Amino acid sequence: MTEIIKIAEKYVLNNAGDHVEISYTEDYDDIFVFGYQAKDKKVMLIGQGPILLVKKDGRIFEFGSATGVKQALIEVITKLNKERLIRIFHKEYNIQNSNYHLVINDIYRDDDSEDLNNLITVLLRNRIGYSTRDENNKIQFHYYNKEQLEEILKQTPVNLGKHSNLADILIDLINTNIYFNWTLSETK
Repeated sequence: MTEIIKIAEKYVLNNAGDHVEISYTEDYDDIFVFGYQAKDKKVMLIGQGPILLVKKDGRIFEFGSATGVKQALIEVITKLNKERLIRIFHKEYNIQNSNYHLVINDIYRDDDSEDLNNLITVLLRNRIGYSTRDENNKIQFHYYNKEQLEEILKQTPVNLGKHSNLADILIDLINTNIYFNWTLSETK
């Protein structure tokens, strides 16, 4: 436990400064929760919420004051469970990394196109989109429709880009058909 406290103290020092200290802690099976407050008891800091430390790897998830400890725990445990499932297919997946592009490597094409239709259904359900630039060089976001997906999926592999809901898309792909041939491409 002292190692966990040291990690928490170092995090607070590096991210909030030496004028604060850990003010509360809660210990759970896989997660250590802590918060901080000013050392000077005449000063009260506002805005910071619970900070969750994943015990097995030291990763930190920080929340604002509008998030309570239980809500933060549910959110982090949900993310970690998604991450565990995705790691069966992509071993280095890190749910905190937003630099992944979804790549569809290949689609099994049978006579009734069931796999293609299921894949398109998943992509549409998760609102997969793409960006373009208009004549003023402003970025415009568009959602794919069924016909566009059918066209771009004719030639694989297809890089479908980055998506803020990537974990949900991957979980949906996995739950729909574990044999979909996809991978993640990480941009640095």
